[in-house]
Amino acid sequence: MYLGSTFSKLTNEECKRLVDAGEVRTYRSGDVIIGEGDTLQALMLVKTGKVRVTRTYLDDLAAEFAGPLGPGEVVGEMSFIDGKGASANLIADGTTEMLVLPRELIDKILAEEPTLAGRFYESLFLVLARKLRATNMRVLPVAP
Repeated sequence: MYLGSTFSKLTNEECKRLVDAGEVRTYRSGDVIIGEGDTLQALMLVKTGKVRVTRTYLDDLAAEFAGPLGPGEVVGEMSFIDGKGASANLIADGTTEMLVLPRELIDKILAEEPTLAGRFYESLFLVLARKLRATNMRVLPVAP
């Protein structure tokens, strides 16, 4: 599994260590991988397949606002960083495999290699910045 675009500040060996330590979970089309409001104790990456990102509004309507996301994309990073509930639903779009990296596993790896921690979180912040910019473009397109 290639993680270079997600963890751009990590070496190939460090990415491989994360991948090898994670657990793969398989979801069927339509399965809710993460529910809006869920508190995650893991970081997840799309291994194979695609996922849709939706938000619920007016109590029961769902709007897709990002995606589909495919292999190598990280999800659940906001909840992972701030410990608050997920801001959206993550729905499998066809058969999808997710690599799950539990917080305790990541904390253990980062404690063993303290210099890795800064680069790991810098990579996550770059992912967040990219996603925020993409969301901003959908909400407020640039004037011609």
